[in-house]
Amino acid sequence: MRTKLILLTVSVLFTSLCYPGNIPDRQKKERGSPKQKIQVEEFHDRNTGCKIRYEYYKGADGRKIKHGKFTRKWSMEKTDRSIWSGSENITATFVNDKINGTVVINCEKFKWKRKSEFIKGKGRKITWTPVEAYVARNLRLEVKNDTLAGSFNFALGNYKYEAMGSVNEMGEMKGKYTLYQLKESDDLLRDLKKGEQDWTILEQFLCDPDYTYQDATPTVTEVQLGYPGTSRGEHLHIKIPRLRLSMNPL
Repeated sequence: MRTKLILLTVSVLFTSLCYPGNIPDRQKKERGSPKQKIQVEEFHDRNTGCKIRYEYYKGADGRKIKHGKFTRKWSMEKTDRSIWSGSENITATFVNDKINGTVVINCEKFKWKRKSEFIKGKGRKITWTPVEAYVARNLRLEVKNDTLAGSFNFALGNYKYEAMGSVNEMGEMKGKYTLYQLKESDDLLRDLKKGEQDWTILEQFLCDPDYTYQDATPTVTEVQLGYPGTSRGEHLHIKIPRLRLSMNPL
């Protein structure tokens, strides 16, 4: 009898070791992990040739949560039907639907304005003039939770963004932030080639989140990347840091 009891006890212990009771819970947790459900979506816009590819997982509500690598590129020639031309290639990394890490931008895109003028003896002449130019070669922006991080100094379009200082974990700027605006030119392409763009200070703030009295209200609150003409937007929106005005004057 004693031998049977010992054998029964050993059998129960062996079964519990081989088939632990928490296996279903562990499997459920692993199945619910985003890493187990990463999928890839690719989109090609026929009208513009824009190609978008990103990794994602589906949330509890079925919504696609970007998580992983994101690429967006397009290239198109100037036509009378489009106010945009050029090319753009953007790579970024998303973590739980927020941009985190280095965003790399290579672009040479232009926005055009239609100009009509009457020439005596020849009639009306239609021309296209560039009004915005986005030129960047291997521009690398550090981003944390959709917000620019650290110090930066770069120009895109008609604005130049400059931050001298640091950005804390809350996305708040400490130091001097300056936004420049490009002065109007009679030949934007010429200025670009010669590197003779003329900038003027649009706004400037001295920020200190530890010694502040109110938030600034900047004219431009985000840097928008992408081509607006696709049937699916998929723009990248990178916020500028929160600007909490320092009680010390500039």
